[in-house]
Amino acid sequence: MIGGADGETHASLLDRLLFLIRRPPAGGNKYDYIRWARDVPGVSQAYSYPLRRGLGTIDVAIVTEGGLPSAETIQAAQDYIESVRPVTAKNCLVIAPDLVTTDVVVQVRRSGVTLPIATSAIDGVLLAQFAGLAPGVTWVRSQAEGQVSALAGIVDRNIITPVANVVPVVDATTVQWIQAGTLTVEDMP
Repeated sequence: MIGGADGETHASLLDRLLFLIRRPPAGGNKYDYIRWARDVPGVSQAYSYPLRRGLGTIDVAIVTEGGLPSAETIQAAQDYIESVRPVTAKNCLVIAPDLVTTDVVVQVRRSGVTLPIATSAIDGVLLAQFAGLAPGVTWVRSQAEGQVSALAGIVDRNIITPVANVVPVVDATTVQWIQAGTLTVEDMP
């Protein structure tokens, strides 16, 4: 089977309902496009980019529970949005974001925890930080440092890689989505 998706979970149904209650239909604003895309089976999240390609345009980046959507899911979302969007909108384009993986190397000084336990905890907070990034949103190094520093048993930390924030490209042809690559945790020398 191509383009199929697992049944919707209670949590994702509740998320869609709360989105509708918090942002009721408004005749084609950016939240309407998000809601329309999320109504398509297989689409777990959608992000709108008004005016990305000029006046009268809106682009919608979609993702699935598994990450990037299939061509069939993109086409289904495009077709559905075209059938419900206002006729005054010049152009809508549904896209999959361009995945950009970011490797992270963290050196830590520990107290009272083993390296495997510290690694597991650090992986958890860093993966959660990456999971919370929408396409087009910057990965902020200082936030990662703060989350690692706040972990029990971590006395000091130094993020070796990346050396600065990771800023995705969002322009008329590209919407990058920053995601976790290889996460490496080692003891400080």
